[in-house]
Amino acid sequence: MKTKYLSFLLVIILVSFGFLWSATTMISNQKSKIDKIDARIKNSQEQLNSAKVLTKELSEVSKIINNTLTQEDKLSAVEANAFVKDIANLCDKYRISVVGLFPKISYSSSKVLEQQFTVEIECTYVQLGNLLSSIEAYDYILKVNTLDVSPMSTSKELSKLDGETLYRISLELSIFKIVKEV
Repeated sequence: MKTKYLSFLLVIILVSFGFLWSATTMISNQKSKIDKIDARIKNSQEQLNSAKVLTKELSEVSKIINNTLTQEDKLSAVEANAFVKDIANLCDKYRISVVGLFPKISYSSSKVLEQQFTVEIECTYVQLGNLLSSIEAYDYILKVNTLDVSPMSTSKELSKLDGETLYRISLELSIFKIVKEV
């Protein structure tokens, strides 16, 4: 009887061991499948994030290209006035005194139009940096031709703004447009 119980106990232990071994094997197989799927999901997520960034960058480039293409042989007065107004609004935003803001000579070749603008302002270096950063972020192809910086008069009342030195700055900017082929 004792041998029957020992045999029965041995069978139960072997069956339990077999069950645990098969369960562990199945779980480790499933875990490896889950890890592979997780790695594919992570890779796909990275690709999706990269695609989103590229889409955003390309939409910005597309916007610049669309703003740059024209069918006119010169920059229209409406476009020139809109640019002047945008620059004036930026100067207002950064509390920059505008001395002069006007369009200059317009150049055109068979494929490229260039409209120059002269901007004369009085501001601090920080204000100038903010203005140039905003101009750089415009949706146009722009070029700063010249940047002339000279200190204001030596009168302490006139040449200081909140303890910072004011400068008279003359900027010559160019906007470029590409003539679209018909």
